[in-house]
Amino acid sequence: MKYLISFVIFIVAGFFAFRQMRPKPLPPPPPPPPILQEPLPVINEEEQQKIIKSANDSDPAVRWEALLLLDKMRSPQAYPLLFEKLRKDQEAQVRIKVAKLLAARNTQDVAQNLVWALRDREAEVRIAVLQSLDQLGNYATASAITEASRDPDESVRVQALKTLNSLQDKRAAEIELARQKHEEEIRRRQAEAAKKR
Repeated sequence: MKYLISFVIFIVAGFFAFRQMRPKPLPPPPPPPPILQEPLPVINEEEQQKIIKSANDSDPAVRWEALLLLDKMRSPQAYPLLFEKLRKDQEAQVRIKVAKLLAARNTQDVAQNLVWALRDREAEVRIAVLQSLDQLGNYATASAITEASRDPDESVRVQALKTLNSLQDKRAAEIELARQKHEEEIRRRQAEAAKKR
């Protein structure tokens, strides 16, 4: 009996010693911070009005930076101002920068305003607009680009043809990708049908 009691005490002591020496589990990691969908503007509404006024500054660098900031803040006035500057800004470089900025925004309004800008008096602006239309990849603009292929300036005509070639390549790549997906789907269905047999 003495041995039995000693054995039970030894087992209980061993259990408590094991619990004390066992490594403690790490606490769970903190939850990740919430991800903001849209970056908040760094300035308030009143200050935004000052930036909008800066979009009409006499210095073209100031005008451009104001437009860029309004676009980054996703200001409701950004698109109307960008479209206005694309059409009417006195500096060709500002119009070129606006065209390049708009190339990343694939909306119907952007495409229409870029097509309108193909009438710009400066050939370098028309070339930048054609490059932006190429980047935009909107096939609905192809007829306007075709018109630009008859531009009086040779460099504009060349860029118009390059843009049309690029759009054609994009269309062909889309068709090939759709064909491949269709063939893969047919093969997948055939494999599933073979398994069921």
